Amino acid sequence: MCEEKKTGYPSIDKPWLKYYDEEALHAQPAACTVYQNIYRHNKEHLNDTALEYFGVKISFSKLFEQVEVCAKALLHNGVRPGDCVTLCTSGTPEAVYIVLACSKIGALANFVNPMFQPTQIRDRINETNASFLFVLDKLYSRISSIVSETCIQHLVVLPATASLPAPLRILSNFKDPAVPALKQALKTDCKYCLWSSFLKTGSSSPSSTEAPYQKDTPVVMVYSSGTTGASKGIVLTNDGINATIAQYETGFPEVSRQKKFLHIVPIWFSSGISISLLMPLCLGASCILEPLFSPENFTSDIEKYSPNYVFGATSLWLYAMEHLDKNHDLSFLICPITGGEQLLPETELQINNFLAAHHCNCGLQKGWGMCELGATVTFTSSGITPAGPRNKIGSTGIPLPLATVSAFDPETGNELPYGQRGELQVSTPCCMKEYYKNPTATAAFFRTDDEGRKWGHTGDIGYLDEDGFVYILGRAVDYFVDSNQKKNYLFEIENVIQQNPAVDICEVVVLNVNGSSLPVAHILLKKGFSGDSYQLLKTIHAHCQEQLPASAVPCAYKFRDSFAVKPSGKRDTEALTHERTDYLSITGDEIRSINF
Repeated sequence: MCEEKKTGYPSIDKPWLKYYDEEALHAQPAACTVYQNIYRHNKEHLNDTALEYFGVKISFSKLFEQVEVCAKALLHNGVRPGDCVTLCTSGTPEAVYIVLACSKIGALANFVNPMFQPTQIRDRINETNASFLFVLDKLYSRISSIVSETCIQHLVVLPATASLPAPLRILSNFKDPAVPALKQALKTDCKYCLWSSFLKTGSSSPSSTEAPYQKDTPVVMVYSSGTTGASKGIVLTNDGINATIAQYETGFPEVSRQKKFLHIVPIWFSSGISISLLMPLCLGASCILEPLFSPENFTSDIEKYSPNYVFGATSLWLYAMEHLDKNHDLSFLICPITGGEQLLPETELQINNFLAAHHCNCGLQKGWGMCELGATVTFTSSGITPAGPRNKIGSTGIPLPLATVSAFDPETGNELPYGQRGELQVSTPCCMKEYYKNPTATAAFFRTDDEGRKWGHTGDIGYLDEDGFVYILGRAVDYFVDSNQKKNYLFEIENVIQQNPAVDICEVVVLNVNGSSLPVAHILLKKGFSGDSYQLLKTIHAHCQEQLPASAVPCAYKFRDSFAVKPSGKRDTEALTHERTDYLSITGDEIRSINF
């Protein structure tokens, strides 16, 4: 363990290691499949609750039984080790059975994002040559128009109510307008079948379903957003996910047996499958499955289930602050977690005050990472260590025990010392194996240093302090080049605007107008603001003129009541780039309305 700074470079000193005990520092990821890891951790606790779905509790015994039945059906229908099985579903028990069955037999569970355009889904399916597609009935409309254009030979429909008791299944009626077409397809197309019928096909399969463990075997594939080009398949391995599990098991003992983890992050994200499902399951926590992602469900699930661990984007916590019953006791929360978008120190303190007022004994815990790196790279903890607390307001925490993080000069590629900002890069065994069938993109993402360490480019600008805490400033790609060829980062403009105490959230985007890049600011004021918004705007604009280069001062502003939110819970900043009307522009003392 390193106890003091020696060289001034984070990747060498690793000052964050002083916050971990010997067990965490010597953690060894399990050399087995994810299924085997989960089974070995829970085989002596089969009566414990593994999953909870709309009040229905599913034991580990039932979980492993259903995984075995699914594995036999997959094998009976020709799925073999290395084959790809595609899922278009949200977080239901059946989705859990399928991914663990794939791990057990050595297949790859390919989670396509149902929010993609149908043509994107079609292309992602066809590049895998998958013969099986499992689709949630409520999501069938997302793929109905393109199934005939894919390589799929077997389409299995997962009723959202499949795991509910019979009376509840009977009372639940389809409301999706595509359901009549789905029912017709089930009647007339031999490649369509219901989940229950699929499971029956494996009844005569051989007893052995478990493929031998092989190092670096792919087990789960999720996808990049596809906002800057074709979405890329992110291939996660048994070893990478097991490394993630090992870090939480030894480095953060807050996650423990028979505590409850709210699973609301969509399962088609790395954080939704690795951090919110497979990790807590392996450590014996019960996963409360919420298949319908929304701020409303986030808040109501906290009230209904009293989960001990809750992971949600900052915007979800802000929504909960406004809508949670003011008398609701949150003392059951062991670890309220956020990640995925910027958290200002003032907002963090605001949420912490909210939690404390509702009797939660710990503050908001933060994490940072990306799908390609196993979802989480840094994390905070409410626990106090001999080296001090593992949290600093404004930081995203310290690197997980097996991760190394440092900032590098984007131009020279040289590592930067503490406090100097650059592109954050990460070396971790939790990382993806590759971008699926995309060696060019894989080579661009990874680099290998002179010592043989593999680093992943995060694309985030930030720095580390001398204790090893990581601070994120913004995305490296979020900039524009002015007429003097100077690079201006949007997060620097946002930070200046957010210094005004009346501003709650600010998002700056660039509009391309007649060949010029024009920064515009979208501002959400704090609730209860009752002042003169025009005078406030003049104050904000004057402050920008004082603090920023002239080319970085926003040319227009827009006050908003809210921001659109992506399915991940993050603010949809891309949508703002399409807004061209109802801005306010300032010239001298005059404020006028402007459209672009």
